[in-house]
Amino acid sequence: MQRTRRALLGVGAALVGTAGCLGVEGVEYPDAPEAADAPGDGGDGGDADDPPEDPPSDDPADADGDPPVTNAALADATREVVDDAVWFATEYPDAVATYRDAVAEAVSTVRSVRATVDEEAAIATEQVDAVAAAGETAASRAAEALEPHFSPGSRIRDRVDRHVEVLREFAPRGDVDRALEELDRLRTGLAGMGTSLYVEEQFSRNPIHNRLFRRLLAPLPPDNPERGRVTTGTLVELAVASRGFSTFAHRPYDRDEIDRDRVPRIYGDALSADRRRELRARLGPIPRPADRVEELFFSFARRPPAGNRPEETFRGWARELDGVPVYVQRYPDAETADARLSTALDEGATEGRAPIDPEATLAGSDFSGNSSATGNGSATENGSATENGTAAAGGIGDDGGPTPWYRFYHREAEGERYGFDEHAGVQYGYLVRAGEFLLATGFSGDAWEERTGWHGRLRHGWVTGA
Repeated sequence: MQRTRRALLGVGAALVGTAGCLGVEGVEYPDAPEAADAPGDGGDGGDADDPPEDPPSDDPADADGDPPVTNAALADATREVVDDAVWFATEYPDAVATYRDAVAEAVSTVRSVRATVDEEAAIATEQVDAVAAAGETAASRAAEALEPHFSPGSRIRDRVDRHVEVLREFAPRGDVDRALEELDRLRTGLAGMGTSLYVEEQFSRNPIHNRLFRRLLAPLPPDNPERGRVTTGTLVELAVASRGFSTFAHRPYDRDEIDRDRVPRIYGDALSADRRRELRARLGPIPRPADRVEELFFSFARRPPAGNRPEETFRGWARELDGVPVYVQRYPDAETADARLSTALDEGATEGRAPIDPEATLAGSDFSGNSSATGNGSATENGSATENGTAAAGGIGDDGGPTPWYRFYHREAEGERYGFDEHAGVQYGYLVRAGEFLLATGFSGDAWEERTGWHGRLRHGWVTGA
C-alpha cells in the first residue's frame, strides 16, 4: 500500500448513528495480506523499509510545477446542477409570485373586456386586440420569471392564441353570444393556470422534475431509449444547506392512473439537518467553511415503485431510501477551492487516485483503482478500458478520460464498526476538485477494497459521467 506524506487525524469529528442513510452494500472481507498496513497513531508509522518521511507527492501535477488538474467537464456539469439548485432555494418563490401575478393581470383584462362586450352587446376588433396583447404581456412576464427553468411562455401563448383566433373569426360577424362564450372559456382557462395547484403540478419544486432533474442525470442523453427507465427509477434528495433549503427530485407519480393507497409515501424532509450533521462527521476534514460560497448535499436512491397492492407500497422515512450521498462545496474561485483541498488532504491520507466507475463495477473491479478488462480491451492504470473495451465512467478528466478522484481516508473519534470507544474509526471515500468545487462521495467505515456495488446508484448521476 503506497501512502502519501499526509498523516491521519488522531481525533476527528464524532459520528452519530447513520443507519438507513449511509449504509454500504455488498461488504466483503478478503484475506488480510501477510504484512497488513494499518493506519498509525497520527502518522504513517512503519519500519525501516518504509519510504522517507516526506516522499514526493502522488499528484502528477506536483512533479513539474503545473497547476493542479481542474477537471473542467465535471466542473461545468457541477456548476449547472448547483446553479439550478440555488435558484430553487433563492429565486423560485419570487419567480412563481411574478408568474401568478402576470396571469392574474391577463385574467383581469379578459374579465373587463367580457363585461364591456356584454353591456354594449357588441364586440370590436380593438377589444380582441386588447385580449391578445394582455396574453402576450403575461407570457413575456412569466417567461422572464421562470425560464429557462420552466417554459410558461409557450403555455400561456397557446392558451390565449386559440381563443383569440376564434374571437377574430366571430367578432366581425357581430356574434356577441359566441364571443362571450369564448371570452368565458379563455378567462376560466387562464385562471386555472394561475392557481397554486397548477403551479405545484407544472412548475414544482417538490418534487423537482424540470431541467435540474435532467442535469442530475446528465450522463444519459435525452434521446437514449433507456432515459425513461432511468428517470422513472431514480429519486434524488438535495439540500442547499447554505440556504436552508431541501427537497426531492424525481418523476411525479401518475395519480390519475394509480390509486392513492398505492402511491409511495416518503416521510420527513429530504436530507434533514440531522442527516447533514452525520454526513459532515463522516467527511471529517473535508468540510471547509472558510470562504465557502455554497454547501450542498445530494443523495441518489431508487425511486420506490407504486405497489401492486397497498401492503406492498413503500411507506417510510427519507433516510430509509438508502441513497448514496454526494457532498459539494463551492468557493469563490478555483484557487480558493484548491487551497481548501490541500488543507483537507493534509489532515488525512490518500492512496492514489482512481475514477468512480460504476460500469467497471458491473464488469468486475478490484476497487484499488484498477478496473477489470471489458470486451477485448485491457484496463488502463486509471481504470478506463482501451481498444475495444468499454470506457470507464466517472466524469471526463482534463485528458479526456475518466475523472480521477483522490482515494481519501481519515480517522474519527468514535469507530462505527465495533463501538469500542478506545479505538478510532477510519472513514474511506473519494474526493476531487473540479474548478471552484470540492466534491466528495462514498465515505464509509468499510475500505474501498472491502465493498462492492456501493456506487451503483450513482451510475447515471452527473458525478460519474459528466
